[in-house]
Amino acid sequence: MDPNMIKFRRLIFEDLPLMYDWIRNDRFVNRFWAYNKKEPYEKVTQEFSDYIKRVEPTDPYLILYNDTPIGYIQTFNWSDYPVFEKYVDLTNSASLDLFIGEEEYRNKGLGTKILSRFLSQFVFSDESVDRCIINPEVNNSIAIRAYEKVGFQIIKMVPDIPEEPGPVFFMSLDRHNFQG
Repeated sequence: MDPNMIKFRRLIFEDLPLMYDWIRNDRFVNRFWAYNKKEPYEKVTQEFSDYIKRVEPTDPYLILYNDTPIGYIQTFNWSDYPVFEKYVDLTNSASLDLFIGEEEYRNKGLGTKILSRFLSQFVFSDESVDRCIINPEVNNSIAIRAYEKVGFQIIKMVPDIPEEPGPVFFMSLDRHNFQG
């Protein structure tokens, strides 16, 4: 798959049914995205609606491949969530979360290409961000491998974080070590 076909578009309200479908109906996505399969549309889409309206300090994007929506990616500054500072030093750090919602685009090597492009275009384009720190669940081995391929390193395992379904790894990538 051609990495030059990867683009990002800010999430809009018209995308919410697609987001709901991916999160609710795809067992791979909902396994790692903290929603119960039985959650109603309004509950699942409220979080994303708040991002779109900029009520919450998270920037949401659709991942496009050749203009076809294939997944979701978001970024935020850790300074907007100071409660997490007790787990690891988050000074001048941003984060990201993503999933590929369309099954035919998984396991094709796109994850690392999406990460590299997004880190270049959005995360590290902000000069105030010195590093990107993420916190995948420890049993999400596919995502962890993709993060490691881009240069993220595990810095700490935290067994219990509120609002996370299980233990997580904090992984870090410094701006100066990023080779996107």
